[in-house]
This record gives sequence, C-alpha cells and structure tokens, in this order.
Amino acid sequence: MKRLALAIVTVVCALMFACGGGSLSVSVSPTTATVPPGQTQQFTATVNNSSNPNVTWQVNSIPGGNTTYGTISTAGVYTAPTTIPGSGTVTITAVPDANTTVTANATVTIADAIAITPSNADVAVQATQQFTAKVTFSTNTNVTWQVNGVAGGNSTYGTISTGGLYTAPNSVPSNALVTITAISAADNTKTATATVQVTPPKIVISPSAPTLAAGSQQGFAATVLEQPVTPTWSVQCPSTVTNGCGTITSGGIYTAPLSPPPGGTVVITATMADGSAQPANTTATIQISNATVAGTYVFGFASSAVSGFGAEAGVISLDGIGNITGGSFDQSGTVAGPVAITGGTYTMSSDGRGTAVVQTSQGPIAWQFAAATNQKIYVARLTASGITETGTLDRQNSATAAMNGGYSLRLAGASTGSTASAFAMVGSLATDGTSTVTSALADAVVGGTVTSKFTGTGSYTPPAATGRGTLTLASSFGNQTFVYYTVDSTHLKIVETDGVQLAGGDLYRQAAGPFSASSFNERVAFTVSGFKGTVFNAVGGLFTMNGTSGITNRQLDGVTQTVFDTQGSYLVTDPGTGRTTVSWTVNNGVTATYVMYPIAGGGFVVLEADGAAVEQGLALQQTISAPSVFSLAGDLTMGLSGYEANATTPEAVNGSLVVNTQGALSGTLDTASSSGVSVNAELQIGSFTVALSNGRGIATILATSPTLPNATLIFYIVDTNNALVLESDSNRVLAGSFARQF
Repeated sequence: MKRLALAIVTVVCALMFACGGGSLSVSVSPTTATVPPGQTQQFTATVNNSSNPNVTWQVNSIPGGNTTYGTISTAGVYTAPTTIPGSGTVTITAVPDANTTVTANATVTIADAIAITPSNADVAVQATQQFTAKVTFSTNTNVTWQVNGVAGGNSTYGTISTGGLYTAPNSVPSNALVTITAISAADNTKTATATVQVTPPKIVISPSAPTLAAGSQQGFAATVLEQPVTPTWSVQCPSTVTNGCGTITSGGIYTAPLSPPPGGTVVITATMADGSAQPANTTATIQISNATVAGTYVFGFASSAVSGFGAEAGVISLDGIGNITGGSFDQSGTVAGPVAITGGTYTMSSDGRGTAVVQTSQGPIAWQFAAATNQKIYVARLTASGITETGTLDRQNSATAAMNGGYSLRLAGASTGSTASAFAMVGSLATDGTSTVTSALADAVVGGTVTSKFTGTGSYTPPAATGRGTLTLASSFGNQTFVYYTVDSTHLKIVETDGVQLAGGDLYRQAAGPFSASSFNERVAFTVSGFKGTVFNAVGGLFTMNGTSGITNRQLDGVTQTVFDTQGSYLVTDPGTGRTTVSWTVNNGVTATYVMYPIAGGGFVVLEADGAAVEQGLALQQTISAPSVFSLAGDLTMGLSGYEANATTPEAVNGSLVVNTQGALSGTLDTASSSGVSVNAELQIGSFTVALSNGRGIATILATSPTLPNATLIFYIVDTNNALVLESDSNRVLAGSFARQF
C-alpha cells in the first residue's frame, strides 16, 4: 500500500513539477530574427522542469504555419513566405507537449536580404542620385554595385561609386530605363535592384523668382547643362482678364501686367519643343506701380458736409509713368461747363497707396489714392477751403456707350436756400438708347421732408469721346439738370448742376422687369449714411428677403447700438421699376422705412424714407455661403468717409490692409480732415472676428493706434472680394467698404 501511494506521488510529481522543485517553463532561441522571403531560420525550444522536451510549433497561432506567414517544421525550421506579408513580421510560438498552457514566442521580421533605397528614381543626364543598400541577413553589410550588369557602370548607362552614388550619362540612352544592382559581399547570390529613368536635362531659368513692378519688363534666359538654349516661353496665372498675366516674347522678354493678378504672382515656363530638356518654371511677383493706373478713369467726389457741400464728376487720364495727361470735370451747382485738367503728377507705392497733384484751370488739387485694382481706386482729398471730399476712380472701359434701358439712380448732397439741408434721392430712369428718358420714378428727402414716388420724363445727350453727356429730368419734384460721365454701359457717374441741389452720385444698370416679391429672394448687406438733423449718421446691417414679402434674419448696427430682430416686411410698389419699400421696427418701437430700387446683378440703391434721417446707400447681395475670418484673407483696400466724434469735422480714411490666414488684420492708412492730412499711419488691431452664421465681422482698433484709435469697425462680408464697413461708435461715424486688392 505504501508502495502504491509512492508511485502515485511520483507520477503526479513528474507530470506537474518534474520533481525538480519548480514549475514547467519553455524558452525559444533566437527570440528575434530577420529572414529573407523564401529563406529558412532554425529555432530551438528548451522545456524546463519536465522530462518531456517535445514542443508543437506555431506561426501566428497557426500550428505549422501557412503559405501566407511561412511554415515551420516539427524540428523548428521556419521557412519564410515568398511574399512579405502586410505587417512584415510574424510570431513563432513553441507550445510544450507536457503543458499546452505554457508558451514561448519569437519574432521574425521578413525582409529582403538586401533592400535598395530608393527603389525607383528619375535622374536627369549628368545629374546624380544616391542609393543605399541595407543587408538584413548578415553582419557583413558591404555590397558591390552594378549598372545594367556592369560593375561600376559605364559612360553609356551611367556610373556608380562604391558608396552607391549614381551619375547619369551625358545623354539619354536608347533604353532610358537603367537597372542598379547591389550584390552582397557576404553571399553574391543575394542581390537587390532599383530602376532609374534617365531623363533629359532640366532647363534652368534666370533670373529666378524676381519681383517686378506692374507694367515693367524683364528679360529671362534659359540654359541647359550651362549652355544657352532658345525655349518656347509662356506665362500663366489665375487672371481671367485679357493679358492679365502679362506677355512674354519668343526671346524671353516679359512685360508684366498693369495690375497684379489674383495672388500677385505669375508663373513663367520654358519648354523645349523637341523635348531635349525638361520644362522649367519660375515665379515672378508683380507689385503695384505707376503703370497699374495707366489709362482713363471716371471719377466722382462728394463731401460729407452739408454746409459748404460740393460734388464733382469727371474724367482723368494717367500715362502709366507718373504723369497726368488731361481730363475735365463738372462741379455741382454750376452750368458753366467742364473745368479742364491741364496736367499733374502721381505716384503709386507697392501696397496700392499713392498721391497725385492734379493741375486744373482753377489751380492744383492734391489727391490721396488707395487702389483696389486698376479698375477701382478709392480717392480722398482736402479742398483749399478745408472740406474733405471722397470718391472713387473707375476705369473707363467704354466712353461712348449710350444709356439704353433702365437705370437706378442714387444722389446725395445738400439743398440750396437760406439754410442748407441734407438731400438724398433714389429712383429709376427708363432710357430709349438715343436721347429720351421715357419715364422716371423717384423718391427724395430734403431735411425732414419726404417726397415719395414722384414721376417724370427727361432727355439726355449721347456721350462725347470723353464719356461726358448731359441729362435733364422734369418731375413734380422739380426740374433737374445733370452732367454724366460714362464708365461703361452699366455705370455712370453724375453731378447735379442746376443749383437747386448740390449733389453727386451714380447711375447703375437695372435688371429687366417686371418685378414682384418673388423677384427678391436673397440675403443682402447694406450701409446707408447721411444726416439725422445736423449730426452725421450711418446704419448698416444684414437681412434676408424671403421671396414672399417677409424680412428675416435681420441684424442692424447704428450709432452705438445693435439690433437683433427677425421681423420686417417688404413690398414691391411698382412692378415696372422694382421700387420696393422695406419696413421694420428698431429700438424703442420706432418703425424705420426704406425705399429701394434694384440694380443688375443683385442688390439695390437705398433711401431712408421715413423722415427721421436723410440717408442713402447701397444694399449688395451676399453670395458667400460659409463666411469666416479666412474669407477676406489676403490684401485688401479700404475706403471710409464720415465724421469725427465731434460731428463737425468730416474725415476720410483710405488705405491698404492685410488679413493673414489666421484672420489677423493689419494695415497702413492715410487720412484727410480739416485738421490736415496724415499718411503712412499703422493700423493697430486688437481683435478681428467674424460670425459664421451671417458674415458680420468686428475689428477693434487699439487705443495706441496712430489712426482710428479706439475704433470698432463692423463689416458685412458680401463675397470673398468685398465687404461693406461701418464705424458707428462714440469716437467717429464712418461708412465705406473693403475691396480685395487684385
């Protein structure tokens, strides 16, 4: 009985602990290995504390493995798969027969015996490419190199150094594909290859990446392998304007465009027609210069003041090299005829700001420029009597285009009489294409008196070669006489010369009617400015016309106030002209009423028609769908006009701005007021934000800013190129716009 018990204990001891005083364990050697595809590696397993040394082998938990991860024999010989698996590694596991709950692992990296980097390369003739070889199967990592089977290569297919530096031949071989081979010094049966595409040499363009003034010329040269060549030249950029990228001759003489293209750069390309060399590009940066504003421009000026108000419309010619060569203008309140521009000079800086001294038959006048594009330039000036006037120069693209069809009118100024009063007017004119205003419908405000929906007729003369013509209107409001200057068939600048009102403004082409509430299903941004009593005032905002006479999603900004309100309505009162009234409630339950006439392309001319203020302006269709601080990123130009905080000092502010890709705003501004002219003032921004819901932005100006200190600029993004701007705080009241610069 004792012998039986001893036998049982002996068996249990053998099975569980091998009577050695410890538990069963297993180890695998080696624990890591690198095996080339299709090659073998011997693994051994040691079982401790057991009299049974046998194990079962697995590869990635598969007994004996498979063709994907490799196989392993009962003797522990692992054979790698012929194709490297996705992970590049597998796990070898040894499982003791004595206890299958105990295992040991080894990691195998399956890698080529030799690997060449890079495995493919394009190398131009006479150029070099460094290759490296990694030997994974041996501690001897040395290799020898061949090119197309020739040790060290040759002059036909290129040569390779002992360090793996390949030098392409002097010309493209008949078979441009060359094979680079690395042979193991440890085992010359172990090799790896890479493929080289020998390509034609590269063209080198000089100068590289120049910065050029708009309108200037630059010669480009091309070489191949340091020898001059005559390539085919071309130039590209995002501009859709004819010659907007500039031009380049067959000899490489590049003429920069008069205006920098979008983004401010062009790409110059040189190509060999016979393919003997690879094409090359260089980027040229185009900056604003005097040449940017070469040509003829129509201008309009008006002052913000009621007392001493003046307005002008005219035309001016600039020669592109800093000289004013002629022009003329007409002044509000006088029928004496045009004043001659006899000459002058101008200069433009690379950021679009500039100055001019315009010589006229009445004496010299100083202007301050801020160019958005060569089509639109903001201008401000301080008259000899200390009155600040602002306006724009618009490139005259069709001087003799006759008025034909419907036009929306907007005017602002002052009435004459014993006491000057602010005056504003909007309306619609129907013209017959030759000389007759067949009908007119308009609204006007003088002081606190509103004259609504008055009708009339009139006549006009065709534009002269300068674009100048005359226009008369006869209505129940009175007889009015104007001089106009044609920008093109869609836009004219006008000045009232009859002396009853001193006023200036614009005519904009209208879309064809008839109009109804459903014609206006759009989101608009607007600003209006003028006078509330004797105090300059401005209002801006955003609202949606829903196509069924409802105003929704409205937000208004006024003098130190903001109104959020979705209530309001609009009514098309005249289907022929599109005359539309808008009503909504503002602070303290007051109802504000505006009358609007549509302009082609979306938007309206706007007049406050409730008698509370004499204000007019523009409403522009908001087409941006996802506004953000990045919407205006890039270079901008700004033009603002209005009054300083004391409400007696008109002020004009023009300048260049930069919005970076993080949304930070900076700029340099020029100002003009009765206290003088200030130029090159840095704008110091405190914050710059945009509401993603509607595109309303706010830029706060630091108190330390040399210009517009403590200002809060509210802006309404119209699209990625334009925004309407309002400063309406306790420091000053200004209105205007941002425009993308080129």
